[in-house]
Amino acid sequence: MKTALSFAFILITVLLFWAGMVQTKSENEKITQSVRQTSGSLNLSNDENRSNSAYGEDILTKKNLYPDKRRPSTLLLRQEMSTAKLLYRAKKTSGKKGVTPQEALDMHRRVLDGKLFLQHLTQMIESSANAQKMILGPFSNQSIALGNDALTRSLFSIAQKDSNGSEIIEISSRGKTPEAAKLLSQLIFRAHAQILEKESAQAHLLPVVTELAFSLQRKEKEIEELRRQIQQRQSAKPIATVEEISLRAERDQCEKELAEHVDVFSTLKEAREKGASSEDLAALAILSNKGNLADFSDTIKQLREFRNSPKAKNKAIREELDHQIAQAMQKLGTELTVVITSLKDGYSETLKSRNEVRARLVTIAKAASSKSKLNPRFQLLEKREQEVLILQNRYDFQMARWQDAKGLLVAVNGKKNGPD
Repeated sequence: MKTALSFAFILITVLLFWAGMVQTKSENEKITQSVRQTSGSLNLSNDENRSNSAYGEDILTKKNLYPDKRRPSTLLLRQEMSTAKLLYRAKKTSGKKGVTPQEALDMHRRVLDGKLFLQHLTQMIESSANAQKMILGPFSNQSIALGNDALTRSLFSIAQKDSNGSEIIEISSRGKTPEAAKLLSQLIFRAHAQILEKESAQAHLLPVVTELAFSLQRKEKEIEELRRQIQQRQSAKPIATVEEISLRAERDQCEKELAEHVDVFSTLKEAREKGASSEDLAALAILSNKGNLADFSDTIKQLREFRNSPKAKNKAIREELDHQIAQAMQKLGTELTVVITSLKDGYSETLKSRNEVRARLVTIAKAASSKSKLNPRFQLLEKREQEVLILQNRYDFQMARWQDAKGLLVAVNGKKNGPD
């Protein structure tokens, strides 16, 4: 009897466990199906999967928001959203060797799907209270808190497709209302036009150019370090020529100026980390005698003294003084930016001069040494210099192609080839 009861208990336990597993599996399948249906409501483009933009990987590694490259399902409304379209095509080329319309569109697609474009677009939305309310506002109460950049990126998709026998880029903007979708489309057009105009050597838009620029910078640093090592060893040897004496003196002067610049930047960084204001920075000894900072600081000091004196009893006078102080503070901030920019430019110029002098000294040492071909540092230096030449050629080639591609793009729809 006991054996029968034990067997029955075991059988019931197994059946309950199996039933629980089936129920859990069924619930998991329902959840998975629901997420897929929700994700499909935005009709997201598969173009994201073939983009080489660094944005997707950056979000994954730095923010660790989602386990894969799909858009966050929590951002997607269950009801149908309004959509607006923005279309681009490329001008036909003359047939000469160069960028084809398809290649030009592919470059622009990569830029539109890049991190710099997303940052600029998000800043444009955030700078307008109305735009932020219309475009991002309806999603502010989602269960998962996301940055505005991730939210903005989930509201537009990019596709490169064939239309009536020619390639186009189609950007689909989505919003809670038709007005929101249309506004986002207009801002995408404006943001794209602005970043194309403002592109600089410090902020490349095309990912392949960015990678080449980074590789060039890294190789050039390696070359400078090798030259430094060679110079350090050569310093112990007697100076052979007047030219070498002159170059060494010039190099030492550059090193001294670079050290002074580094001290200034270090002091500025420390002051900023302590919360120093523009007025505090302008009063620092390392900056107070540069540009017109002293004049602006004195003007602000005098205005404040008068503002707090018994002579400024009238309300209208105090308001006018407050206005003048605010204007002077604004001018001080502008002048401070000019001064710091000038210091950075001076540092870059001095660094360039130092590197050129060092290169000439290494060339002299190489020519004077009969064993230079057997010296590992000279051999490695020569190899790195060849690598830089190859990278520079590739960089110049891609930059030329990108410049051509920038001139080929045309917005198909919208007033004056684009939205207002």
